[in-house]
Amino acid sequence: MNKSDLLINELKRNILNSQDRAVRAFHGRGHYFPELDHLNIEWYPPYLFVQNFNENLEDEIKRALESIFSELEYIAAILIQNRTWPELNTYIFLERRPTELPLTLWSNLTQNLSCQVTLGKNRNTGVFLDMRAGWDWVQQHSKGKKVLNLFSYTSIFSLFALKGAAESVVNMDMAAGVLKTAQRNHQKNDLSDGKAAFYKRDILKSAQQFSRMGPYDLIIIDPPPYQKKSFRGWTDYEKLLVRCERSLNKGGQLLSCLNNPQISRQVFIESLKRTFPQAVSFTEIQTSDEIKEVNENKGLKIVSICF
Repeated sequence: MNKSDLLINELKRNILNSQDRAVRAFHGRGHYFPELDHLNIEWYPPYLFVQNFNENLEDEIKRALESIFSELEYIAAILIQNRTWPELNTYIFLERRPTELPLTLWSNLTQNLSCQVTLGKNRNTGVFLDMRAGWDWVQQHSKGKKVLNLFSYTSIFSLFALKGAAESVVNMDMAAGVLKTAQRNHQKNDLSDGKAAFYKRDILKSAQQFSRMGPYDLIIIDPPPYQKKSFRGWTDYEKLLVRCERSLNKGGQLLSCLNNPQISRQVFIESLKRTFPQAVSFTEIQTSDEIKEVNENKGLKIVSICF
């Protein structure tokens, strides 16, 4: 099967399975699909958002997108974002109705939860769709719990925690803009009833503060692989994990996430076990089916640690 057919088949499968819900419709960055590792394509109904990590999109891919657009009449527009670093260029490739960029919309994550998404302004849309399995896990394990969400970004984990009947959620991030979006997300979903708090903080320098607000039953930590001047990778990650463990109630859990292809799954779990020899269990949460990886060791890693 040629790459055009592979792309069309994968897109149709994932879009048809999620017609009314946002989903990573094509996960090319996992290198599972030959010659298509420069593409991630996300479905924010009714818009298809193509993230192209090459300078330009080749004609064969454009023809495949034209085929999908022609067949699936509920796609309102296809947007293409060329993302060669540091350049960023987004344009409307196909449209059925007038569309202006940047485009901000409310997008369903489930039948009962939605979030604000902006397409064509930044590299990030406001949601990381490869984290769906982690969201589901949090919803299933939050009932009655006091939750801390570190590097909360637009606080999607918090929405799922509260939907799973969490007692409360504390969200911390270093960017004021994303926290404002997080508050809008909670208001939109009728989850702004005093159970969620939002703090703009340098998280590495705020351990005493979030400890004072604890202890917690569940702490979610999903940091960037590296952030200049504020987060130096595993060295800082390990320090923060230790501080988080000290802020847990007895029997509490850490949900530890890492999206760094340079650190294998095995190395990550071994590092966690060295950091927490006292832990009761380490459980790996598998990513959702649409997140295909040729080497699962390099993909997103989500581990629940019980104490």
